[in-house]
Amino acid sequence: MKRRTLFIISKQPFNRSEKLDKIPKFTYSIITVNSTSVFLLSYLLVFFLTQLVTAISASVFNIKTIIVYYGVDYLIRSDDWTSDAVSAVFSSGPLTSIFFAVLLFILYYKVVSETGLLRLFILWCFCHLVINFFGNILVGSMLNEGFGYVIMYQFVMDTGKMIITLFTFLCIFLIGLFMTRLFLYSGNIYFNVLNGQNRLKFVLSQFLLPIIIGNSIIILLKLPEIKLFDVLLNGCILLLILPVIFRSVNIQDLFFDEEPRKIKLASYYILVTLLMMIAFRIGLASGIRI
Repeated sequence: MKRRTLFIISKQPFNRSEKLDKIPKFTYSIITVNSTSVFLLSYLLVFFLTQLVTAISASVFNIKTIIVYYGVDYLIRSDDWTSDAVSAVFSSGPLTSIFFAVLLFILYYKVVSETGLLRLFILWCFCHLVINFFGNILVGSMLNEGFGYVIMYQFVMDTGKMIITLFTFLCIFLIGLFMTRLFLYSGNIYFNVLNGQNRLKFVLSQFLLPIIIGNSIIILLKLPEIKLFDVLLNGCILLLILPVIFRSVNIQDLFFDEEPRKIKLASYYILVTLLMMIAFRIGLASGIRI
């Protein structure tokens, strides 16, 4: 807004419909590929960060751990867990996530008018961090895993678990609802304007399809050790994106700047993502001892 590139107010605007008619044929496929690569790259970064924090928290209680591609293995007998250790270890990852999510939200808000793909990386990191907090509580309270262990050791009754589940579900949905415009502002990476002609196609290509494709790839990366908890946790991101899709249908047109866009594959991000996935699967196969 400071640069006056977020909105264009002109008495004689250029012919935007004409520019939309000239959108290259494979534009939305390119958007999907780019966003999927950034989605996976941000997930791997957030996943490793949260698992590292969890492992370090366990080491404070003299619990040895191994960080592997599917999570953290705790080298401790189940009977040796204490209430304090459970609360600290299994809450450290989610609490770290919400802390960084707030920081990234502020950062994304500051760079919302930029047109680089790095801004999309910040947005996807924010989404993963939000899900790793609220989604961890939501799924954990239902399956008694992850943050659910903390709830169990606090002797929360079934009614309390239901309230926690509904509250976190509502939080994820409302975050997506109120951030719809900020999600749509990422459209200025590829377009000069988002309106009824391209808005829904863009949202599906930028967010929904990358989530479906990305989560499918994540499941394949974690086979054969993938757990139901991880599948549901990663799936919670749909609760964040669905309100964006629903609200974007009737939201007003967004006008950015008139600088021409070059819609092309983000080769650098795709290459880095492929290398990170290989390193993730092979490098963490034997695990990292903490």
